[in-house]
Amino acid sequence: MSGRVLGIDLGGTKTAVAVVRDGTVLARDQVDTPQSGFTDVVQAIARASLQLLQSAGPVRAAGLGSPGPLDFETGTIRWAPNIVGLENAPIVRALEAELGLPVTLENDANAAGFAEHRYGAARGLPSSVFVTISTGIGGGLFLGDQVIRGAHGLAGEIGHMTLLPGGPVGGDGHLGTLESIAAGRSMERDAGYGFGSPVGNRVLFERAREGDPMALRIIDNAAEFTGIGLANIVKIFDPAAFVLGGGLTNAGDFYLDRIRQSFARHMTNYPLTMIRLAQLGADAGVIGAAAVAEVALLRTEGEPA
Repeated sequence: MSGRVLGIDLGGTKTAVAVVRDGTVLARDQVDTPQSGFTDVVQAIARASLQLLQSAGPVRAAGLGSPGPLDFETGTIRWAPNIVGLENAPIVRALEAELGLPVTLENDANAAGFAEHRYGAARGLPSSVFVTISTGIGGGLFLGDQVIRGAHGLAGEIGHMTLLPGGPVGGDGHLGTLESIAAGRSMERDAGYGFGSPVGNRVLFERAREGDPMALRIIDNAAEFTGIGLANIVKIFDPAAFVLGGGLTNAGDFYLDRIRQSFARHMTNYPLTMIRLAQLGADAGVIGAAAVAEVALLRTEGEPA
C-alpha cells in the first residue's frame, strides 16, 4: 500500500516541496532557489523540506525533479540551466544526508509528465507521451509504471527532432528542429521578422484572432510542424494518448484545433491517437517527483507499483 512521499520540484527561480499521497498534495511550501552555489541549493531544499515535514508529518521517501542533463546512476546533476553552481553536483547523496530519506532523481519534465500519466489526463492508460509546448518544447514517454529514459537519458527530447533540414537553428545547435520552428520563442522570432519589430505571443495570437494574415501564417506553420512531430512519435512509440501542457496550450482551441488538424492529416491510414490536455497544473512537478520516488520505493520493497 502506498504511503506519503515528499516531492521536490527544483526550478531556476523557485523550488516547490510537497507531501503527496496517491497523487494528492497534502501540504506544500515554496522557497527561492539560491544562485550562490551547490551547498546553498541543498541547504535551501533541506530547510524547506524539514520545516514542511515538521508540520505535515513523516514520509517514506523523497523524489526530486530537476532540470538537466542528469546522471541517474550516480544521482548527479551534470548541469542545470539557470541555477548557478550545479555542475556535476551530487544532489542525491547530499539530500539523503540532509533529509535522512532515500531520494530518487528525475528530469523535471519527465516528472511532470509522469504525474499526468499516473494521476492526471492519462490516468488508467497503459502508455502516454507528455508534450510541453511553451518557450521551448519538451516531453516524456511513459509505459506502465516506467519513465522511459533511454540509454543516455535522452528519451522524450522531442523538441530536438529534426523536421526541416536547413531550417532555423535550435537550442541544441541543430537546424530545423521542432523546437526551433514551433516553440513559443520561435514564433516570437518569426513574428519579429515578419512584422519588422518585436511581437510577443500574446499580441501575435490577438492579431491572428482578428484575422491578420501574417499572424495566422506564423501560427499555422507552428501548428503544422507540431502535428507532424506528434505523428512521427506515434509511428515510433504508438502511445495510447498524448497529453499536452505548457503555456501555448492556454491559447485554447484556436491553436489546439490547428495542431489536431495537422496531426490528423499526417495520420491518414493510421489509428488516430487521443490528444488530451494536462490537468494537474503547477502541482504536476511535485506530484510527479513524489510518484517516481514511490515507484522506486515499492520496487525496492518488492511490492507492485
